[in-house]
Amino acid sequence: MTDGKGTERRRAPSRDTLRAPQTGMTPRHADTGLAQPVREQKRTKSREPEYIRIKTSPDRILMVIILALVSVGSIMVFSSSYPYAMAQGLDSYYFVKRQVIFVALGLVGMTVAMRVSYDKYNKFAPAIYGVATALLVVVLFIGKSEGEAKRWISIGGAFTIQPSEIMKIGIVLLLARYIGKYAEYMVKGAGLKVRFLYGTLYPAFIIFPACALVLLEKHLSGTVIMFALGVIVLFIGGTCVPMTAVSYGVVCLSGAVAYVLKNPYALKRLTTFTDENANKLAEKWQTTQGLYAIGSGGLFGLGLGQSRQKYSYVSQPQNDFIFTIWCEEMGYVGAVALIALFAALLIRGFTIARRAPDVFSSLTVYGIMSHITLQAILNVAVVTDTIPNTGISLPFFSYGGSSLIMLMFEMGIVLSISRHSRQQKL
Repeated sequence: MTDGKGTERRRAPSRDTLRAPQTGMTPRHADTGLAQPVREQKRTKSREPEYIRIKTSPDRILMVIILALVSVGSIMVFSSSYPYAMAQGLDSYYFVKRQVIFVALGLVGMTVAMRVSYDKYNKFAPAIYGVATALLVVVLFIGKSEGEAKRWISIGGAFTIQPSEIMKIGIVLLLARYIGKYAEYMVKGAGLKVRFLYGTLYPAFIIFPACALVLLEKHLSGTVIMFALGVIVLFIGGTCVPMTAVSYGVVCLSGAVAYVLKNPYALKRLTTFTDENANKLAEKWQTTQGLYAIGSGGLFGLGLGQSRQKYSYVSQPQNDFIFTIWCEEMGYVGAVALIALFAALLIRGFTIARRAPDVFSSLTVYGIMSHITLQAILNVAVVTDTIPNTGISLPFFSYGGSSLIMLMFEMGIVLSISRHSRQQKL
């Protein structure tokens, strides 16, 4: 309902909003599926305060955090990459110049995404998912390979795109749209069979095809992140957690075992990780050198640009292992500060998600912020040898075009939703 001036008027949201979106049920009876009696509705209506939702400028705090991460990340790309670039016979500014181009494109994408009304993403979610699926199929035939992986589509030989990065946001948007439409069949009171169909089985046709295509690229870390994103959005959206966890867990475990047995290099990584007698300077070279970099940083670090391990010890230090160079140059204090900055990003994002105008927008923000947080946690876990080594970039820091541009596009979506997150009491 509007007040004649284009300002949206609505009742105060409750904690159960996510449990009963667009169902015609009131929050008190959302979990039972029973509509509230008319007389009780009238009594409640007279006591509820009225709010209007005001469209404002994008969230400034979130924007400052994003720009801080991107700026510091770009500096670290230069600091960590110039020795490697020179060793490859390239200009010492080769990587940072390309990273600046990626940042510029990302800022354009973020600005455009921020100005698009959030409900348009609901409308185009199937199209985004469809394009990402098509690109994942294409990359299997004409994709560019690096080592065992085949993840990139070359554009004119100068740039590459990684379709899995597009699918990460595609799967979040489509699941958020799905839950916004069918949430009443997923909550308690809908019946066990109905909850299984709508909360577990049907969403599997969104999650598992995408994961299977990424796994065919031999991109295990991307598959794990994509699967985790799908499950997180479902759990927040109200699916039956035990039923979904068991069903998906069986499929996931079976797929993981089959993948490891079929790909010797994956099995080798696992056995190397668990073998205490593994040759650290041969089989675990990059991980070991990364740990040396972290340890040599001490409390305050060696100083910006002063890393020693980036000189052909940590291979391609501007990519997945850039956090180790950050720790070496900025020390333990710098590491804690960076983690705190990611934590601030997560907290601000979740604040926007809680204030979002509807289920779709709320779940979209939760999914995007979970993506960034999960990827950051996994990257730190890899470089600190907490989990087996696999290619996971550090958001906003690691060198790369597709990842950075898509991350900033996702941030633009969050900023677009933040423009509708403010309410004012009448």
